[in-house]
Amino acid sequence: MSIESFFDFLFPPTLGEAEIRVLTGAEAGRIVRVSFVLKTFTLAKENEFDVVSAPGLNGEPLTFVRGRARTLTMVLHFDGRATNTDVRQPIRDVTSLTNVDRDTQAPPVLSFEWTGFSFRCVLERSVVESFLSLFADGRPSRGRVRVALKESRTLEDLLQESRRE
Repeated sequence: MSIESFFDFLFPPTLGEAEIRVLTGAEAGRIVRVSFVLKTFTLAKENEFDVVSAPGLNGEPLTFVRGRARTLTMVLHFDGRATNTDVRQPIRDVTSLTNVDRDTQAPPVLSFEWTGFSFRCVLERSVVESFLSLFADGRPSRGRVRVALKESRTLEDLLQESRRE
């Protein structure tokens, strides 16, 4: 038993239940139900700045270039012990959302939905971190995947927002 599994056994992580809805492409309408470790839920927003060249100063003046899309990161938790389910397929259901859709020639636009929070996004990155335990026959019974969801907004939405400000 790994240290991580031992601590999960002693102190099970608090999980949130959410849905990832596929909004575009051949699989539009598909829903993937996921559990995530609450303490890993992070919503970040960044801005981009450039340095203005000004010789002879003790610092560098900055100029705002643009705002960047928000990024939602978390660790998804998969547990098939209660249903005797191999977790590799549910993990593939999530990680496949980075694949290019044959209809749109891009990964699908998604909606991450959790208790009143809705986030229109694409799956930017998924990393299978670990399989935490195995069934007697060797199938993985629990696993974790770290994901990064990048906000997806249309040019129209951004222009309309800038007019309101």
